[in-house]
Amino acid sequence: MSLANAEADPSASPLLESGTPKGEAVLAGILLHGRDRTREDKVVLASSFGVSGIRWLAPAADTGSWYPGRFFEPRAANEPFLTRAIAQCDRVVQEATEGGRLGPERLVMVGFSQGACLTLEYALQRPGRCGTLIVLTGALIGPADTVWPSSPCLLAGTRVLLTGSDADDWISEEQTRHTARVLESLGADVCLRLYHGRPHIVCEDELREARELLQTL
Repeated sequence: MSLANAEADPSASPLLESGTPKGEAVLAGILLHGRDRTREDKVVLASSFGVSGIRWLAPAADTGSWYPGRFFEPRAANEPFLTRAIAQCDRVVQEATEGGRLGPERLVMVGFSQGACLTLEYALQRPGRCGTLIVLTGALIGPADTVWPSSPCLLAGTRVLLTGSDADDWISEEQTRHTARVLESLGADVCLRLYHGRPHIVCEDELREARELLQTL
């Protein structure tokens, strides 16, 4: 592992970098940790995928969380933190492109829990920046009555692995299914995987699904 500074903002905390060195990778992955978790956790998770040729970049939320409230609360309750988190993701994605050497089809954003919710938010606010999303127990940010974008082409070409559980204390099965429906309505290619009785963790089956998706890239 090594630390790399986000070039666009010298004041930002350094990125934790692992995997294939800059200039040699065929893919770049952005790793977004969960609430009160660490970027080190995500680097360990990425190593569990067991896929070579990827340069992994893991930022850290300043307070340990990307936003203070729950994902289904009114958006105002999570501002300005959500806007700041998206800006931080922008900086990491820019670093991941290596000055344009790696295009969107070579960029993967991976998040768990709160980081998974942020991954989806980034995809909606910055469509087309990352071609592949691995959303490990995440849902769209906003209340249940949120009016989502209606463009059927907004996420065209974006591949999404979305996982969840019927026994997760943080994100319900219906919230996960609803997220899949919205993403599909926006043109994303969604692979939905729901697990029976799985608590709020990343299980071996999810690691396998992520590994197989990465290998196809």
